[in-house]
Amino acid sequence: MRARLAIPLLALVAALAGACGPTGPGEEGGDPVDPVALLSVLPSPGDLRGPPAEPAGAEELQRALTGAPDPAIAARLRERGLREAAVRRWEARGGAVMVASVSVWPSRLLATGIGADAVRALPGSEAWTPGELRGSRGARVDEGGRRELRLSDAVGPNLLYVRAEGPVPDDVVARQLRRLVQTAQGGAF
Repeated sequence: MRARLAIPLLALVAALAGACGPTGPGEEGGDPVDPVALLSVLPSPGDLRGPPAEPAGAEELQRALTGAPDPAIAARLRERGLREAAVRRWEARGGAVMVASVSVWPSRLLATGIGADAVRALPGSEAWTPGELRGSRGARVDEGGRRELRLSDAVGPNLLYVRAEGPVPDDVVARQLRRLVQTAQGGAF
């Protein structure tokens, strides 16, 4: 009797699980966010200060992702279907800079791939994934006076990205990305 009941229950659970998230690589996999509003939830950490989040085009987003202008990469971002983006920047004495960006893409797969590509493009880096952000993609360089951290994650079609240069602690970068992820998922932090 239990086996007869278990089979329909398993089928129901499988059907409900299949209704969640994307069913193909071209689907959004969730709701798009308002990039400016999402970045506005981030506090200014420690001594880092900066202006509010601003809407961004492909050029501004590309610079936020990599740290230097590259028109060819900006053109590829447009070609891949950038829908909307925003950037927020903080600075402190001693060369500390942190930049967070949120961008909306046609699918979660595309958002994840773009974030992973930007992280991997950090020259001379090693992989870095904070324990509390296991699904994220990250890279770091910390040698010869050069320090840069990049951390990325996707929630639905939304790419959430934080990049830091100089003496910005690892936990500050991780905390900002965690806040973005939790807020995008509708949770509290």
